Amino acid sequence: MLQPRISVENVDSVVRELKQFENTAVRELRSDLKQKLGPIAGQIAGGITREPPLRGMKHRGKTRWRGVNKPVVEFSPGRGRYGGKRLVNIRFTGGARGLGFDYAELAGIRRRPPKPMSKPYQRRDRDGVVQHRIAGQGDAFIQALAEQTGKGPGRFMFLSAVKRRPELILIAVKSLNDAAAKVNRRFRMKV
Repeated sequence: MLQPRISVENVDSVVRELKQFENTAVRELRSDLKQKLGPIAGQIAGGITREPPLRGMKHRGKTRWRGVNKPVVEFSPGRGRYGGKRLVNIRFTGGARGLGFDYAELAGIRRRPPKPMSKPYQRRDRDGVVQHRIAGQGDAFIQALAEQTGKGPGRFMFLSAVKRRPELILIAVKSLNDAAAKVNRRFRMKV
């Protein structure tokens, strides 16, 4: 699952102050961002084909290709996994319907070389724990995807989202400015 992020400095403290002052402003900001960014995320997801990129991904198993689920726009101010400053996550995934999209999107991203044996796992039809030898099928999958698409990791969604990032940032900043202007108007009316 890949998640392009829109980053804004000190957004977590701004949202905290907004919640203290007026919680409805945060709800309106969240709703506004989802409404404005949702169609763009839908356009990015619409560019992903429903047909599998490789012939072997058309089956009935867990790793089948079913395209991508509807993208999810999440409002997550200032909550980065590694201390990042983000405002919005847009999540694209194949989901439980089929992990083929997730596998194909991430194929080729490696932090370390592959192990010669799989992790131990339990089979339903056998007693005990089993392992199998990894025979390079991952490398063959990566190579076939690269030949088919002409791109590396992030080949379906991530590269498209990165191209649209400036547009997404402009929309997010405009929504933030609109929310700030609304709060300022309300504040002036209350004073």
